Amino acid sequence: MKARDIMVTDVPSITTKTTVAEAVRIMKSNFGDESFLNAAPGLIVVNERGGLAGILTPLSIITAIMDGAPEGKSDPAFFGSLCDRIKDLPISVIMEHQPISVTQDASVSDVARLFLTHRFQRVPVVDGKKVVGLIYRSRLLFAISQSLQVAP
Repeated sequence: MKARDIMVTDVPSITTKTTVAEAVRIMKSNFGDESFLNAAPGLIVVNERGGLAGILTPLSIITAIMDGAPEGKSDPAFFGSLCDRIKDLPISVIMEHQPISVTQDASVSDVARLFLTHRFQRVPVVDGKKVVGLIYRSRLLFAISQSLQVAP
């Protein structure tokens, strides 16, 4: 089994110039409301040539929001002021810059090892530098655990 066999091709992406506020809006619209607990929200970041530039995860955004914030405050005004500091920043400032990717021909075993080593939620699949797919942790699990599935 290869990466191409388990990847999704509808890849949510943004450019390096997208603002943090716009990225959060896109992330929320792509992954539904707060009750959708199984989602692995995140966005692929592409450069001006359409090549893989990075990954934006919820943790990237939370880290940027909380950077330098004093401990102990939790009211909406406090978080509002923290968000105001970063909302107009381009994603290139806060994204993960050196994403690990695989090719369509990568073995599923190699993909599994990447997930285990790096604790990823998702891995981009590339053809050259162009993103052609994405493998989510859940897709990997379902692909490698087929023999565990019992028919009803």
